[in-house]
Amino acid sequence: MNNRSVLVTGAHGYLGSVLMGELDSRGYRTVGVDNGLMSDVRVPLRHGSYVDADIRKCDDWAPILDEVDAVVHLAAIVGDPACGLDEDLAWQTNYLATVSLTEACRRHGVRDFFFASTCSNYGLSFGEAAGLHTALHPQSVYAESKIYSEHHLLSNAGEGFRPRILRLSTLYGLSPRMRFDLSINVMTAHAVNRGEITVNGGFQWRPFLHVRDAAEAFIRAIEARPASPLSVWNCGSAAQNHRIIDIAEIIAAEVQGAQILRREADADSRDYLVDFAGIGEDLGFTPSRGVVEEVRLLAQAVGSGRFGSCAGTEYSNNETLRALMRTVHTDSAFPNNPTAAIRLAHQNG
Repeated sequence: MNNRSVLVTGAHGYLGSVLMGELDSRGYRTVGVDNGLMSDVRVPLRHGSYVDADIRKCDDWAPILDEVDAVVHLAAIVGDPACGLDEDLAWQTNYLATVSLTEACRRHGVRDFFFASTCSNYGLSFGEAAGLHTALHPQSVYAESKIYSEHHLLSNAGEGFRPRILRLSTLYGLSPRMRFDLSINVMTAHAVNRGEITVNGGFQWRPFLHVRDAAEAFIRAIEARPASPLSVWNCGSAAQNHRIIDIAEIIAAEVQGAQILRREADADSRDYLVDFAGIGEDLGFTPSRGVVEEVRLLAQAVGSGRFGSCAGTEYSNNETLRALMRTVHTDSAFPNNPTAAIRLAHQNG
């Protein structure tokens, strides 16, 4: 059994559920922290446990930090649409909770802190591959909240606190907590279930990364011993920088009969290529899974009926949060404060 203990926030999520399973299979002692707001998926563990807790109230559970060697901070309102539903909640969860957790880790002597950021921070790369010194052009509250969190972590770096930041590419692939609000996943689902792949614009560039490769990158970071007290990595590979239309064509080639529908008027403003040289050099990380192979697996899983129509609220961060907000908005005690209402609703189960 591995002697190291790792606490993972957002442990029930799309990436968190995969990472918890991978850490456990390698013998790490794990503690998964999640409030269950977006998901209640719990991967069975041999060497770990779960704690029902809200990262916005880390003082309530901070004593757990005395027993861990490292923290992997994944918990967030993830995605541009979900953050747009309630920007106040997004800032509380994505930024202010990160500040609180940083302070708690410093108080409790947790030196190693690994943060899930996003390549969406670049927003626009103007046709050039964005590296770590490229100017950031966030196009959403989600990206802005991650940038602010990065700044706070790096400003607190020192001998007693060593943050490592992984700017993740857009994730895809099968997970215990499945999502169909991610580009490759939802396009594949629509190809299978509707025979159509809708492409808004199509010539925008995006970097992609399999969710299990993302988990592997965090484990590589945990096990690395870099000389620098702080590190930031773009997490992905040059081979998986794709235009959205390229992804659609890959899916159409794998799903017989699927047609591509182009909508130029609804083109997404985000358009960025990313340079991933650093993570290969520092961590020896190269993704082992590719888009074509995973599209085949996704298509098989969707075609088998495993996820129904793939339109269930539980498969979308945006729709999960929207449904909860519709419920709590009926409470006259909080007619204009969805953040407070969501918190109360969660506390009341």
